[in-house]
Amino acid sequence: MKSFFPKGTDRLRRGIALVPASILMVVVLLVLIVSTRWFMASSQNATEQSVHNVSEFYLKELSAQTGRQMQDNLDYRMQDLYAAVQMIPTSDPADEASLTESISSASDAYEFDFYALADENGTVYTKDGIYTDEPEFAFLSDIDFTRPNISVNRDSDAQNTILISVPIQDLQVLGSPLKGGVIGIRAAAISDRLSLQNDEDLIFSNVILKDGSYIVKTPHYHLEEMDNVFTALKTQAAFQKGSSVEQMQQNMQEGKSGILSYYLKGSLHYTYYAPAEETGWYLTTTIHYGTISTNIETVRATITKNSMIQLLLMLAVVSAVSFVYFWQRKRNEILRLEKVQAEENSRAKSLFLSNMSHDIRTPMNAIIGFTNLAIQYESAPDRGRIHDYLLKIRAAGTHLLGLINDVLDMSRIESGKMQIETAPCSLFAVLQDMDTILQGQIQEKGQTLQIDTSGIRNGTVCCDRLHFNQVLLNLLSNAVKFTPQGGKIRLQASQTDCSRSGYGRYEFRIRDNGIGMTPEFARKVFEPFERERSSTVSGIQGTGLGMAITKNLVDLMGGTIRVETRLHEGTEFIIQIEFAIREDGAQAGQIQPQEQAAEKPDFTGRRILLVEDNELNREIASEILSQYGLETETAENGAIAVEMLAHAQAGEFDLVLMDVQMPVMDGYTATRQIRAQKGSPYAGIPIIAMTANAFEEDKKDAVSCGMNGHIAKPIDVDVLLKILTAVLPADTSV
Repeated sequence: MKSFFPKGTDRLRRGIALVPASILMVVVLLVLIVSTRWFMASSQNATEQSVHNVSEFYLKELSAQTGRQMQDNLDYRMQDLYAAVQMIPTSDPADEASLTESISSASDAYEFDFYALADENGTVYTKDGIYTDEPEFAFLSDIDFTRPNISVNRDSDAQNTILISVPIQDLQVLGSPLKGGVIGIRAAAISDRLSLQNDEDLIFSNVILKDGSYIVKTPHYHLEEMDNVFTALKTQAAFQKGSSVEQMQQNMQEGKSGILSYYLKGSLHYTYYAPAEETGWYLTTTIHYGTISTNIETVRATITKNSMIQLLLMLAVVSAVSFVYFWQRKRNEILRLEKVQAEENSRAKSLFLSNMSHDIRTPMNAIIGFTNLAIQYESAPDRGRIHDYLLKIRAAGTHLLGLINDVLDMSRIESGKMQIETAPCSLFAVLQDMDTILQGQIQEKGQTLQIDTSGIRNGTVCCDRLHFNQVLLNLLSNAVKFTPQGGKIRLQASQTDCSRSGYGRYEFRIRDNGIGMTPEFARKVFEPFERERSSTVSGIQGTGLGMAITKNLVDLMGGTIRVETRLHEGTEFIIQIEFAIREDGAQAGQIQPQEQAAEKPDFTGRRILLVEDNELNREIASEILSQYGLETETAENGAIAVEMLAHAQAGEFDLVLMDVQMPVMDGYTATRQIRAQKGSPYAGIPIIAMTANAFEEDKKDAVSCGMNGHIAKPIDVDVLLKILTAVLPADTSV
């Protein structure tokens, strides 16, 4: 097609097209030049103001850092003092020598400059001896031992010592109750530890009281030494406008911080003062103007340099956009993978919930069904059938409680609330308990359980017995469940040497000749919510959490667990764990089943106050208690219980069973109020928590508020009787 434009028109069109682009480039360049010059001019005008602002910011940050460091040091030493107090024997030392040796050991262990204990009579106990009315320790009488305290003492040589004191309760030495412990720290040691003087930068820091007197003092190149910073500044400094010692004093009295600017010997200085946390002291930090001006010049040079390279930033923007693009693509891929993982987790949890729905409904169906059948057979001739129904209801309820406990344990592990607490215990006793607990199931299925401890040389160790029991019981219970009639189960325990001094490496092998596992399932047996076949298919009930709980508990105890298995041949779990050894005379060997004669306690004539807000729970507990001769009176909440005990005659009640979560007043609050009733015959009455709060921390909370024991709901009658027998002396008959 013939062009409508003459020759050369295309070149003209291209030229016209280039004009707007050229104009745009010129405009952009002019904007960049103008903005750069404006930016440099603005920076120049702001420099002088920046001197003051940077000075205040620099000093504020430096002062805050030094203050935190000082407070951390004081807190650290206070914790050392608390730890030293914990070393005091709980039993009264037999003589002065053993007491001073204990104090000396604590003082050396924590490197105290001074360490003393004070009793209610004014006697002072140190590693050098025991002193009464000694002038050297008169300063201790001014210390408030009712709470943790930090103070200052100036000795006869005008040297400052920082005193840290803490109260001591319920301890006595040589027959006298202690009221507190105190340590002394030399002020010079604080200065050395905090590096309060920086020679290179001419920075000086001091710790002073609100009256201006020094606690920690460092030499100042331009300020002549005096005992009071206010006096020194008034007599030697020339203050700039807006700065004065009087303003500094007023701010300190009001707990405020501030900054001073003044000349000393012709040199400009800045001093920033701020209150130190928790002490009532003040931290002052002084800097020479030369240090600040150097920093300002560095800032100015940086600003100029940054201004000149603004043109290059345009290129950097293109690179940044490219980076963001590829980064976003990578992030999208990560999010896609996370979504896939989340979907897999969701499917696993959905399968778990599906299985749990069946496994919970199964015992619930048994409980409801057998309850309905028992109601239909109320006549005396059917008592045997009713008894059978009740036994099955109890078995179903026990299984349901186990399901709930597994889910709660896994939740506590995942939330980090599961704690391992070690204490001396006998491994032989633990394994004997396993045999006793499982004998009923073993005999019911015609199986044999062999526990071999011949490989253990040291039977008493430090471990968390409760959770170690749970690990072994989970594994052995699974072995019983998944081993057919007449099968064999073996637990072999052995001990080998350990590189850690005072420790032994213990191995526990739990082997059975049961159904075994497929290799695919064995690889994920310790993952939560996993079961090779649902209980609907296999007929074996479970949550899919037992092995996950076991693995997490072993990990928390610092051990390892692995599995060896073959389908249709059996499974072996191997636990390896290191325990601290406690020397004893326990002997290894084979664990033999034990039988104990059952005794029924008789508490006739004893009266219990049952505090429970739920009517059904009150009825159940009252009926159980009445079977053992106990008489009960009930209260619906803690407030009613407190009122009843306040007006009860002495000897009317022997014990209180207290629920925890109740309306009006909870069990913990009620217990504290009962214990606080001075002069009441029931201030010391035994109080046992009877609550659905069944974790270890719940038991500790019960004891900490003044209770004497803890019983978890649903009520285990054997546990209840054991606690009652320990608290209330009772007659027993076989």
